[in-house]
Amino acid sequence: SQDRVTWRSADELPWLFQQQGSKQKLHDCLLNLFVSQNLYKRGHFAELLSYWQFVGKDKSAMAAEYFDSLKQYEKSCEGEENMICLADLYETLGRFLKDLGLLSQAVVPLQRSLEIRETALDPDHPRVAQSLHQLASVYVQWKKFGNAEQLYKQALEISENAYGVEHPHIARELEALATLYQKQNKYEQAEHFRKKSFKIRQKATRRKGNLYGFALLRRRALQLEELTLGKDTPDNARTLNELGVLYYLQNNLETADQFLKRSLEMRERVLGPDHPDCAQSLNNLAALCNEKKQYDKAEELYERALDIRRRALAPDHPSLAYTVKHLAILYKKMGKLDKAVPLYELAVEIRQKSFGPKHPSVATALVNLAVLYSQMKKHIEALPLYERALKIYEDSLGRMHPRVGETLKNLAVLSYEEGDFEKAAELYKRAMEIKEAETSLLGGKAPSRHSSSGDTFSLKTTHSPNVFLQGQR
Repeated sequence: SQDRVTWRSADELPWLFQQQGSKQKLHDCLLNLFVSQNLYKRGHFAELLSYWQFVGKDKSAMAAEYFDSLKQYEKSCEGEENMICLADLYETLGRFLKDLGLLSQAVVPLQRSLEIRETALDPDHPRVAQSLHQLASVYVQWKKFGNAEQLYKQALEISENAYGVEHPHIARELEALATLYQKQNKYEQAEHFRKKSFKIRQKATRRKGNLYGFALLRRRALQLEELTLGKDTPDNARTLNELGVLYYLQNNLETADQFLKRSLEMRERVLGPDHPDCAQSLNNLAALCNEKKQYDKAEELYERALDIRRRALAPDHPSLAYTVKHLAILYKKMGKLDKAVPLYELAVEIRQKSFGPKHPSVATALVNLAVLYSQMKKHIEALPLYERALKIYEDSLGRMHPRVGETLKNLAVLSYEEGDFEKAAELYKRAMEIKEAETSLLGGKAPSRHSSSGDTFSLKTTHSPNVFLQGQR
């Protein structure tokens, strides 16, 4: 049932079956189409492949079983809502097979997804354009450029009718056509479409925010009159916080700052300065200061938020983990490595309490702490952390998993810095074997993975821009 497959169950259940060595249960779990869809859409491509390898199936067998499972599921589908869901499943399978390099097999589910959407929705619906775009991209990779051009042009026409000629979706279709013409050495046509795409993206960048944000702001505007009257309530404070977050997402930092400060002041008056909601406001203000490069101020606000959350929340609460993570990153960025160490250690503790000591998330936290020690030249402290992380990754994900390879590379750098060149070479060779095996499995194309395998010590770590502030606790 789609309703019962959450991101957590899709992450945990296959992993638990693998830990038990229950190949049949893992196989049945993977053939739950919603589990596989959840994993693939959230970037866990490598994990999904490693599970299929564990049950002993190659790419072709895996593709055939997914397709059979989908055909069986289709027999039970009735009604528009279920058919739209079915089209999404077919599209996910097609994209997955394309990423595996199985181009002829990928066409079939993508074509079926297109047919269902044209019937269940409307031939001019934006989701139909999405199907056309995905199918065209397979033909491009297959070097069937004539087929791809026709499909991209259909997608462009539908998108222009649905969104207007200056919407970012149009830029995507124009860019796809430009790339297609470039591959055929039709440089004049490629340049024409690329310029049109660039102009649209330029205009979109100037328009701060997005349509969803503006829609929410319009709804919230009705409440502003009451807010300006100074009515102090927890609900109004929450609304102010949400408005601050929305303005932040539109890069309107000064207005965001005003709303977030008003939210904090109201929460302190109504709820008291030690309430968890105050910590949320402090955390959001800290993220804003970080964005404005006001690092000292951000540090003070994160520290206040952490103090409240440590006293008010459970040791493994997600909000506590969030503040710990971002304050630790800030300390590291500011060069305050000694202050960062206890927070990275706390992150390990939180993950152990949440997931148990042998979970890959714990290994990731161990790697991050080890990288920090390595940067401090405390190699003796870093080594056992790397080794423990490596053992967890190997036991839970398999000896040829990409995360194992990344950890081996970190260990290789550590051995090199310690002067043990022979061991460094051996570790690096193992890491490269894993990388080559992964590339070979994917037909010469390594996937993009969104799941973190921790920091990499051999590369300079940069602090990514603040992700979203916290709209809800």
